[in-house]
Amino acid sequence: MLGLAVGMAGSRPQVLVVEDDAGIAEAVAYALEREGMTAVCAPSIQRARAASSGADLAVLDLGLPDGSGFTLLQEWRASPAGPAVIVLTSRDAEIDCVASLEAGADDFVAKPFSPRALVARVRAVLRRTTPSSGAGEARVSSLVMDAERRSARYAGRELPLTRLEFDLLAVLAGAPGRVYSRDQLVEHVWGGEHALTERTVDTHVKALRRKLGEAGAPASFIAAVRGVGFKLSEAP
Repeated sequence: MLGLAVGMAGSRPQVLVVEDDAGIAEAVAYALEREGMTAVCAPSIQRARAASSGADLAVLDLGLPDGSGFTLLQEWRASPAGPAVIVLTSRDAEIDCVASLEAGADDFVAKPFSPRALVARVRAVLRRTTPSSGAGEARVSSLVMDAERRSARYAGRELPLTRLEFDLLAVLAGAPGRVYSRDQLVEHVWGGEHALTERTVDTHVKALRRKLGEAGAPASFIAAVRGVGFKLSEAP
């Protein structure tokens, strides 16, 4: 099995494969390495925690020997520095797909799967979650977003956003005053390949409003447009 070598590959994307089946883990790691990425394998929650620092993305099995992979997903989503996550499971696809995406996963792949297809999904998620070179600060009223550092401040106060919350706010801040439907937000933030419920988008918007409100933003900063979606106010 490939060793725990996070941080040794320079600019190569670093992918953490959290899977207790050694055969599956090695097949996925081999496919990732062939495509120029650094693969790190962890067979348990404990090992994954130790290996996650510096990982750009995690391929996460839900059925692990020391607990549910949802535990890791929730921990990573609560941290702005957490990796992007593709959930991998052999359980009921529809139930776990919805639960995983609502918990903040970036994508979902059900077993059995093709390692090449999984690598394509990894690349797609990395394209969405990696800041483009030269990206700088964007300002909307008292909101300042730094794409390079993936940080956001309101009235000088740092917002403790998860990765998906940052991506969602970045979409809205990219065109202040424009109304985005929930389907459009899914397309921009989650890639548009998932049958997400409206509750998923609304849950993330609710979390954004709460954190912005704690920083002093008015409730109308992210406005709901009945029957359509959401927009960011140009002058809150």
